[in-house]
Order: sequence, then structure tokens, then C-alpha cells
Amino acid sequence: MRYYPVFLDLRDRRCLIAGGGKVAERKALSLFEAGADIVIISPTLTPRLRTLMQSGKISHKARPFEDADIAGAYLVIAATDSEQINSHIGQLCRNGQVLVNVASPPEESSFIVPSVVDRGELLIAVSTGGRSPALSKAIRQELGERFGSEYDIFLRKMSLVRDRLREEVTDEQARRAIFQTLVESDVLGLLKAGREHEADSRIAEITGLKEL
Repeated sequence: MRYYPVFLDLRDRRCLIAGGGKVAERKALSLFEAGADIVIISPTLTPRLRTLMQSGKISHKARPFEDADIAGAYLVIAATDSEQINSHIGQLCRNGQVLVNVASPPEESSFIVPSVVDRGELLIAVSTGGRSPALSKAIRQELGERFGSEYDIFLRKMSLVRDRLREEVTDEQARRAIFQTLVESDVLGLLKAGREHEADSRIAEITGLKEL
């Protein structure tokens, strides 16, 4: 099987998690970072999930999963401690055309979750199609060493530059040329060295913008 790589916009989307253990916690934290509306169905929760629930950041139904729970869900995570229940949830979601990730057995999933290098605005996803999670982890660690926090800073600055250039440079080809020059310049190196003021000066020199 070859998967189709995609990044989902989960802001305010109802995402259901069946299970309240460590796996569910890990999945919930990732969904929370993506702005999802998280509902957890489980008789129990880990301490961290309970803290999130008590602070109003996630919803919790303290009972076992019921088939009707998937109604209105955009995405479902099956992470109970029962493979039989997880498989049932997987089949239920696939029949109902609902995206589902099954922690175990994973082959019941309609999508898998990749290893991710998270640098704010920069997300790099790595997948081996479920064949070798250890290799995915090793590649993620290698990429994590290659791409540091300077990329997040750079991308946030580029967002400001893009908005300004749209207002001040009408020629699309000219805008593209400026962005290509920025990417090939020493701006990233300056940011990596902690020389942000010099990086801003370099951006201004290349773009002709006085202030971001």
C-alpha cells in the first residue's frame, strides 16, 4: 500500500478519541496543538488528560465507547486497551466514511500518523508506511538536527514579507524572485547564529522593505 501524504486543517473540527491511556494522551496532545475540538470517550484518563479536561481544553465522557459516538466526528482515534474494540471502531468508521487511526491493530486504520519534526511553521513528516517505526524515528531525529528553530523564525518573517510585498510589488514574477533570493541568502544562517538584527537588515536589503 502507498499512502497519500496530506496535512489536515483540524481547527474546530470534532475529533474523537476512544481510550484514555498513554497512547490516547499522545494523540490528544498532537490534536490539541492542531486546534482540534477533542472529545475523549473513556472510563478513565491519565493525569495529564484529566488536567486538560479540568481546564476545559478537551471534553470527556466517562464511559466506554458506543457506536453512536462517531456521529458528527471528523476524525477518530481508536486507542482503547482492547484490540477487538479498536477493530470494531475502525470498521465502523470506514463504513461511515470517517477518518480513523487505530492504535492496535494498525492495519484497521484509514490513515497513519507520521513521525514529525515540529519547528513551528515548519512541519516535516516522515513515514515508512508502518513498516519500520524505528527507521521513521531515526530519520526524524536526523532531520531534527538539520532543521532548527531558525526555520520557524524565518517562516514567520517571510509571512510578514509576503503581506508587504503583495501591497508594494504588483509583479508576481518579481515577488517570486525576491523570495527565491531570500531562501538562497545568508538570512537563515544569521538566524541560526542568533544574529536576528543582522538578518532583518539583510531581508530589508533584499526586499527593499524598510520595516517588517
